[in-house]
Amino acid sequence: MRRLCLMIVSMLIVVSTSAQLQFNDRGEFKIVQFTDAHLRDDRPDQAILTLNRLKWIIDTEQPDVVIFTGDAVTDRRAAMSWRSLLDITARTETPFVVVLGNHDLEQDLTAEELAMLITSYPNTLNRAEDGTLDDLAIEVLSSNGERVAALLYCLDSQDYSTIEGVGGYGWIKHDQVAWYRTTSSLYTEDNGGIPLPAYAFFHIPLPEYRDAADRNSKLLIGERGEDECAPELNSGMYLSMLEMGDVVATFVGHDHNNNYAVPYHDIALVYGHYSGDNTVYNNLYRGVRVIKLTEGERDFETWVTDDRPRNRGQKRDHVRFNTGKKRFDILKEYN
Repeated sequence: MRRLCLMIVSMLIVVSTSAQLQFNDRGEFKIVQFTDAHLRDDRPDQAILTLNRLKWIIDTEQPDVVIFTGDAVTDRRAAMSWRSLLDITARTETPFVVVLGNHDLEQDLTAEELAMLITSYPNTLNRAEDGTLDDLAIEVLSSNGERVAALLYCLDSQDYSTIEGVGGYGWIKHDQVAWYRTTSSLYTEDNGGIPLPAYAFFHIPLPEYRDAADRNSKLLIGERGEDECAPELNSGMYLSMLEMGDVVATFVGHDHNNNYAVPYHDIALVYGHYSGDNTVYNNLYRGVRVIKLTEGERDFETWVTDDRPRNRGQKRDHVRFNTGKKRFDILKEYN
């Protein structure tokens, strides 16, 4: 049945196989979310700080994968900045995946050129079957390598509204929602009817982020320093994730002054931490979000690693998402 289901999946979705992800012998899997680097060639001093931060976080945390959640380069000569960023992952042989932000295609590379550049790296998990970056369901194998133990959904949240009279940012489209539902359903069927623990990464927050922060403000962990810049229209992605029952948490970027995590029904809605430097607006301390999964559990740990010189390496807002109680348990507020 597994082989049949995955043959069907392969016709409907792109499952990355260029580098296989797997829980380690301790049953742990670590993700670094690097978001909104906003590299610019007219601010080389700031770019060096950001690139050094990526190298430092990889050396320090030894992640199993780095996920770039959009707006990596806001530089009219984008190819050089993209290479400087991705060369760091290549030198450390760390697998990576890129999801695009609303600014990534505003530079001098077309969607096809950017996809070709990103997929040219041997340690990439990205695919570009139709010439542009695909949405992905990336398998994380169990520690013994015998089964799929978790999924990482990496989605393009688009850029700006395409409907006349509706302003603001874009949204995950209906065909993407349908792709997700089909993919989730097939993996659940292949897992004996039990949804796999899944974690979704994209750039622009869903409208539910605002709802959750307003309604569950007392359960919110981290900084809410600006209004959520979500799309004006809701395409139903969050509802679909609730219905399918696999997604434990979503991780986004986009809003540089937000780094909070908040529970909403059965899903944790989490911001990354602005990973860049002084090339665009930002009022948070310097840091990067880290996520640790445990094999066989739907709970997960996450924290922001502080990159300020006097605090470098310390964890802020170190929490575990308690799926049973639908809340974040503080492990150490600052350690």
